[in-house]
Amino acid sequence: MKHVKDRHPHLSRLDRKGPPKALLAKIRRLRRPRRPTRDDPSLSNVYRDVLRNYLALVSSGATPGTRWRQVVREALTFMGGQADRHTSSLAEYDHCLYGPYLGVSDEGGAALAIRRAAFATPKVRALGHRISPLTVGVALDAERLGSVGEVPVGPDEYADVWSECVGRLLITTNVGSRANLRVYNREPLVTIPAGEGSQALKTAQAGLAAAFKPFLEAPGGGRPVVVFVEFEFGSIPPLRDQQAVLRSVVKYVRTSGIAAPRIHQIGLNVRIGWGPKGRDSALRAIDLANSVGINHVSIDGVVRKDADTVVSLPGLLNYLTPELVAPILQRAQTKRVEVRPINVTDPDTVAREIWTGLSMARAMGLDLGKYGLFPLSLEEGDNIVGQVQRWFPDWCAAPVFYIDQGIISRSHVYTGNEIAKGVVAWLRAMARHKVRIVLIDTVDKSKGWRILKMDNDPKGILEAEQIARLNAVGQKLGIKMLWAGGITPEHAHQFGKLGVFGIYVTTAASKAAPVRGTYMNDPELAAEKRPTFAGVVKVKTLLEAGFLLERLGSVSPQIHAKIKEAGVDPVALSSILPRAWRLWWGRKARV
Repeated sequence: MKHVKDRHPHLSRLDRKGPPKALLAKIRRLRRPRRPTRDDPSLSNVYRDVLRNYLALVSSGATPGTRWRQVVREALTFMGGQADRHTSSLAEYDHCLYGPYLGVSDEGGAALAIRRAAFATPKVRALGHRISPLTVGVALDAERLGSVGEVPVGPDEYADVWSECVGRLLITTNVGSRANLRVYNREPLVTIPAGEGSQALKTAQAGLAAAFKPFLEAPGGGRPVVVFVEFEFGSIPPLRDQQAVLRSVVKYVRTSGIAAPRIHQIGLNVRIGWGPKGRDSALRAIDLANSVGINHVSIDGVVRKDADTVVSLPGLLNYLTPELVAPILQRAQTKRVEVRPINVTDPDTVAREIWTGLSMARAMGLDLGKYGLFPLSLEEGDNIVGQVQRWFPDWCAAPVFYIDQGIISRSHVYTGNEIAKGVVAWLRAMARHKVRIVLIDTVDKSKGWRILKMDNDPKGILEAEQIARLNAVGQKLGIKMLWAGGITPEHAHQFGKLGVFGIYVTTAASKAAPVRGTYMNDPELAAEKRPTFAGVVKVKTLLEAGFLLERLGSVSPQIHAKIKEAGVDPVALSSILPRAWRLWWGRKARV
């Protein structure tokens, strides 16, 4: 079915069936196995022509023949992406004019169904000749949906998605729901041994001198460092003795010449156990450090089960629950002591690993690349986003906040009833780096959390009023907000009323299907979630209906009444909404 006016009349019927014979002949000649040398630049140019011809063909609204598929895949594989970069992105989508955007997650197997559904929605029927990816407002979100949730796609999936969607739909992806956490080598740690006080002090002093020496004598001048001390585990002396030893250690570092006090500091490390006892140990360490003039406390704990289940959690949440971490951060802030886990994240390495995935997404011509920041703290994520955004000044990279996990900062734990405040703090950090789009999502899909709370749903997280307030914050900061996480068709209708920038869905537009392809290796996947034509049309129709219902009351009371009467019936709405869209666009044109 032809949806777009043919903007390329020079394309012949032969071009529509398959690549021009001249291009195929060049490829065969350049790839002959017995050629003495490979002319890679010429082959690259031929493959660019293949991809450019294909893009021109599909952008014209024509349907390419099956002969194109293998050559296009071959060209994408050889080139490592599409022929040309483009700087347009999802950030240019006008949701105030065309309604909330819809992304549907799939690895490419249902790309044809998603594309056909997008062009069968009421808005597209109303658009007429104005159809383009940035007016249709539907994207295939390239993701593999495994038993652990959303995982990145690879070259085969990219090729399937690009072939079916480029020039017709928007294409997005998530390069990883969680950051690949990398940590620095631990800072020097000197043990204060048990035993007679003067001898223990001498041993500690010798250890401190050795620990500071490489940083004191570093090429080019001294390097800053914090050297931590800890009392020998299992033989902690009385508090008064701890204070006396630590004061002597602090004085020794400042006056003995083993360190440069301006850039070299002492910290206190403490090993803690589980639960309230662990919290109390951390609180005592903060008080002890403050009493002797030490400004750094590191905590070495035992990873709790909840953290181990998801590989790791942010910062001190690896060791203690949020309600136990909160008073530790508050005490540290009051005492002006910096408290942190013993392992410190290497943000430069994490940022570069995120960059690799986003670079591939951009090379494939995608319109948005999302990247998860879990399990980073607010400050760690702030550092990494600053680097990533600098590397993509003319393309749209969107950081993700996983709301079911919350976030931790140096001074606060944002979970439970505090989660909306955490989103606001995070949005302000993102705005400092001129981030244009963000996604608010849930990461632990297996637990059934839903981003929107309706009808007192115990698995719902945010009320509609909270989402509206957060949208307003984002708008004020210049950030467009996408939403995902357990969104049902009825939720889509509500998000449409709220006039959000866009939503992502999976289950709401899918049916259970037999496991196939690369999913066969997933031992815990009983069935695939496969988007369907009917499912995508339904969700998009309800999204459109909610948007227009909330905005057409003063424009056309009659149409408004009909939309309201149709409720969430996609069949009834389908006959009403095309006219409603034309009325809305007419009203916007007069404003």
